[in-house]
Order: sequence, then structure tokens, then C-alpha cells
Amino acid sequence: MDVTSLIVIVVVTALTTAAIVGLVVSRAMKNQGGLSAQDIRQQVADAAREQYLTTAQMLETSTEARLQTTTASVAEQTRAASASIQEIIKPLGESLKALDAKVGDLETKRADAYARLDQQVTNTTGLLDTLRTETTNLSSALRRNDARGRWGELQLRRIIEMIGMSEHVSFDEQKQQVGDGSGRPDVTIHLPNNRVLYVDSKAPMNSYLDAINETDVDRRKSMFDAHATALKGHIKTLASRNYVDDKESLNYVIMFIPTESSLAAAFEVYPNLIEDAAQAKVVLTSPTSLVIALNTIAMLWQEDTQVRNAQEMIKESGDLYGRLITFINHFSKVGDNLKRSMDTYNNAVGSFDRSVMPKAKAVEELGRFTDELPSAEKVEVDLRESKYATHETQLGLVSDSDEETA
Repeated sequence: MDVTSLIVIVVVTALTTAAIVGLVVSRAMKNQGGLSAQDIRQQVADAAREQYLTTAQMLETSTEARLQTTTASVAEQTRAASASIQEIIKPLGESLKALDAKVGDLETKRADAYARLDQQVTNTTGLLDTLRTETTNLSSALRRNDARGRWGELQLRRIIEMIGMSEHVSFDEQKQQVGDGSGRPDVTIHLPNNRVLYVDSKAPMNSYLDAINETDVDRRKSMFDAHATALKGHIKTLASRNYVDDKESLNYVIMFIPTESSLAAAFEVYPNLIEDAAQAKVVLTSPTSLVIALNTIAMLWQEDTQVRNAQEMIKESGDLYGRLITFINHFSKVGDNLKRSMDTYNNAVGSFDRSVMPKAKAVEELGRFTDELPSAEKVEVDLRESKYATHETQLGLVSDSDEETA
């Protein structure tokens, strides 16, 4: 029930009560002689009570009807609101279900990804441990002279094979030098014109490895100095073997250092190390510079092969040209013989027509023979001569012995 309805009911009740009180008072005034004040008050109270009960009954009835109407309206509004809310939240519920499915799928994928990542981390850890072990083993092995030397030779061979050279064709390993010396370079590379290039692998690594692992700056510098000094000692030893004295050898020998960093460290200590080695006819090469040098040698072989092929082609072309002249001369003789044969045939046909056929006709008439005598016709075919197969082609280009051979 709203506020306006309550106000109306209160006002009506007050007016009714006032009217009743006025009516009772007026009646009391008319009958004042027979009623006391107590009686008047009692009548007023009874009238007010009766009016109050009547008003209360009316108010209760009105309130109940209003409440039923309001309840029905609220229920209808609630149903409508519920239907509207259902229509509103239905797409939201479907979206939430789809979102839940996607979240579940992402969670599954995340779990799989974490599992794979964990496996990869485990594998990586294992690989790092293996790599650390192998690195330690390699570092230990490189400190032994025999293992270090074999490693340098292996690196040298791998580079040579990568260029495409073949053993015993383009190079030889551990072969005694071609001259009078007794040296056995690691690799002897064969060059065009029966020349050779000697390559020797050197890998001074002890001081270099110590310097890498050293944290003290002064000690590291002294170790790098020792490494550069050891490299200079190898240059002096290689120069003393006199590989360049062989007449087939180039005027320098290659000293191969299998690690770029160790050679660079020596250059930092002795910036003139390349010039000093060149004066001793020793060329310092790292893997990169050796690849360039060997590629240059491979190009020399290609050019030499092309030159040899060109020379052989010139020789074969001259031989073919001579044989072609001989063939043309023989073919010209065949044409001459064919021409003489045709002339002889035509002369025979002319003699047959002049001397034989007249007598044969006379015999045919006398003997009354029925078979017709065949006739022989003259051949009128011109021989085609090549404009190149002339007698000038025989002017001293091919001897008689060559013609018989051809």
C-alpha cells in the first residue's frame, strides 16, 4: 500500500470520528437533562470504538485487496524480469561454457608444454654435463703433445677434403719430401707443372689454455707471452728443415695453426710475427686462410686442366684437319673414276648403236624373228663436284703415307 492511500484512510477516519463525536455531543446536548457526563463519555467512547472497528475492518479489507493486487503485480513483474534475465544471461552462460572449455584446453596444453619444457630442460642439463665432460677431456687431451699433434693433422685433413682434393692425386700425407732432405711434412700438396707445396701442422696450446683459465691479469699476460714464444720456436724449427730447398717446392712452406684464437693471441703479443715468419719463408695460416689458399690451388688446377684440354683440342683439331684433306682427296678420286666409267659406258652405247644394232636389225629382218631387240640408252648424268674438294687441297698438306694411313 502506498503513502497516498494511507493518508486518505487516516483523513477519512479522523473526519468520521469527528462527525461521530459531534453527533454524540449534539444528542447529549439535546438530552442534557437526562444524561450525565459519564454517560456522554461512555456513548462517545462506544461510538468511537464502533467507528474504529468499522474503519479497521474497511482498512483491513482494502489492505488485503491492495496486497493481493500488489502481490500479483509483483509476481508478474518478477516472472517477466526472470524471463528477461534468463534471455540476458543465456548467451552469457553459453559464453562461459565455451570459455571454460577453452580454459580447460589451454590448461591441458599448458601442462603438456610444461612437461615438454621440463623434459627439454632435463635433456639440456644432460647435454651440458656431457659437453662439460667432453670439454674437460678435450682440454686435458690438448695438453698432451701426441694428442694435440694428431688433432692438428686431423683438422688439416678435414679442410683439404672439404676443398675437394683427393689423396694420392692432389695431396699426400706423411710423405718424405721430394728433394734430398729427410723431412716428412704432414701434407704435400701437388701443384701444376710438377711443383709441390709443403704444409706442416703445429698446435702449441699449453700456455694458451692456461692463459684462458687464468683470472689474474699479470699471470695471464705472461702465459700469452709464453704461448707466442712457443709459436716462434715452432717457426724456427720448421724453417730449419729446409723444405723450400727442393727444386720442385715453392719458395715458402705453410705452417697451419688449427685454432684462430690461439694464432690471434700470438699476434697480439708479437704484431710483427707474420713478417718475421715470412722472412724465414714460413707462412702462418689459420683454418680460414688455409681454405683460401687451397681454393686458389684448386683454381690453378682447373686452369691447368683447361689449358691442357685446349692444347689437346688444338692437336686433335690439326689431326682431324689433315685426315679430312686425305678423305677429300680420296673422294675426289672416286668422282674421277665414276666420270671415266660413265664416259666408257657412253662410248660403248655409241659403238653399239653405230656398229651392232644395224647388223642386228638386218639379221632380224632376214630371220623374221618376233622378239624385239632391247635397246641401250646413253647415260646423261652429270657428276656433282664439291666446291671444297679441289686439287688445291693436295698442295703439300698431306703426305702419301698419311693418305695410306687414312
